[in-house]
Amino acid sequence: MAERPRSIAARNRRPVELGWWRLLREHHRSIVETRFGRGSASFDPLGGGWAHDTYLADGAWVFQFPRAGEEEAMQRQIALLPELAARVSAPIPVPVHVSIDPLCMGYRAIEGLPFDEVGEAGAWPEQLGRFLTEVHAVPPEAVGLEARGPASLREALRARLVGWRATIVPRLRPAEREAALDLFAACVDDDAIWRIAPRLTHGDVGAEHILVTPRGALAGVIDWGDASVGDPVGDLAWLLHGAPAIGERVLAAYGGEPDPHLRPRARLWFALMPWYEVEYGIETSQPAFVESGLAGVVARLP
Repeated sequence: MAERPRSIAARNRRPVELGWWRLLREHHRSIVETRFGRGSASFDPLGGGWAHDTYLADGAWVFQFPRAGEEEAMQRQIALLPELAARVSAPIPVPVHVSIDPLCMGYRAIEGLPFDEVGEAGAWPEQLGRFLTEVHAVPPEAVGLEARGPASLREALRARLVGWRATIVPRLRPAEREAALDLFAACVDDDAIWRIAPRLTHGDVGAEHILVTPRGALAGVIDWGDASVGDPVGDLAWLLHGAPAIGERVLAAYGGEPDPHLRPRARLWFALMPWYEVEYGIETSQPAFVESGLAGVVARLP
């Protein structure tokens, strides 16, 4: 459910030409050239994602190296994506080049634009709805993940909220703190919203991870680093609230509301998304993420 900076989908290049960033890029380029025979013509940094250093090699291959603490997420993708690709109708990254030591993966670039650069035209929202239906129907065990029950998800969220209460809530104004605690209570205290069937989820469905062709077809869905077993409504929450006209089309193609508490949960999960950005900014000592995340937190408080 975490919101992230614009990723490789946006083709945003970071200013990494100076200092140790340049050395890191050259180190990664050397690995890709030596091990996989790619990157000799070009090796361009892409995006500003949280979990990986990402590059476009020779104009056709995407290579990713995990940042500290993100190794498990990449290993999960390496195992999950080939199995999942055979079960869904839209393209997703499929690792072709894999190294375990040092850990990295490479896949053919999926051509497309983030949907916020294309707009609502075309059938891509309906195609995305059907795609998410397919993803949520895949048994977690079939792609190497362990099934989880709603009680486990609920307790994990409760523990995270305890941490946020200590680290993030004090950064808010008094009235905002009260609203934040009300939000936390709504997320974990109501038994009704936890009558869910956890499914395989993408975990970060947003504009930068949904690629669309210029003609309005779904080109692919990228960045599966947050894939896990969770509430499938989490994959609809941003769409329903961040882009509601599109979200309603996606939901209709998804098959409509699978339970009467879909919309209340979607509102809650949407409200929690900026908290992950603040958490990331604190953990990585990046004040810009803390500041932008707090602005989102306040904007989405009940």
